[in-house]
Amino acid sequence: MSESPETYRACDPVESAERNVVVPPEARQEIEAVLSAFRQWLLESEQWRFALAAPEELDDAGSAVDLHTLLEELTALKQEVRLEARGGKTARQDLDRAVGEFQQGVEEVQRHAQAMLDPLVRERDRLRDDLADRIDAQQRSWVELLLDVRESLVRGEEASRAAAARLGWRRWFVPKALLAGLLDGYSLALRRIEAALEARGIRPIVCVGQRVDPERMRVVGLVHREDLPEGHVAEVVREGYTCGARIIRCAEVRAVTRA
Repeated sequence: MSESPETYRACDPVESAERNVVVPPEARQEIEAVLSAFRQWLLESEQWRFALAAPEELDDAGSAVDLHTLLEELTALKQEVRLEARGGKTARQDLDRAVGEFQQGVEEVQRHAQAMLDPLVRERDRLRDDLADRIDAQQRSWVELLLDVRESLVRGEEASRAAAARLGWRRWFVPKALLAGLLDGYSLALRRIEAALEARGIRPIVCVGQRVDPERMRVVGLVHREDLPEGHVAEVVREGYTCGARIIRCAEVRAVTRA
């Protein structure tokens, strides 16, 4: 059973007459809220002074505004504020939705970009490794050639010294400048080759007296030696070389055995 409408009595301070207004129950709270807000506005803005002002003062201040008009304007303003609030809420929701769609788009673009970038990165790594292998192969090739030339010079120098020693008294018939020039030529060539290898970080592997290292040495023979422990290098047949941590060529050695 619905509640019967009540009579709402309003007193306009401008007009002395009283009037009765029938207000539906559902509108009472709304009216009370409007009146409360208007009452607070009157107290804070001191607009109540216009209600106490004389007519001639009102004429001087401008056109007078009665209470009914102010209530209507306040109600309209409140309605506009509600509409603006609803519009702001809708705009905020639209903005949130747009931001979400934008983020999804960015993530999709990132996935596509990553899918396109991965093959390029793999191809770059493959080309880099291939280039490094080619450079390493070329370096090994010329280093091997240079080492072969060095070993040939070493053998030639040793053979020249041995031949000079075998001449005995006959070396007095050989010009000294010839033998000295030959040996000096070998020494000069060897020094230049060793300087070139040293400049590129290529160094011989120290073997004699060291324990056999399977990673850097290859045993090609066994010898009996009492001055070295078993399993140590006694002689170097062919020198090995390293470049930093890389092994350019393993050394060929003879190791000590007790068997």
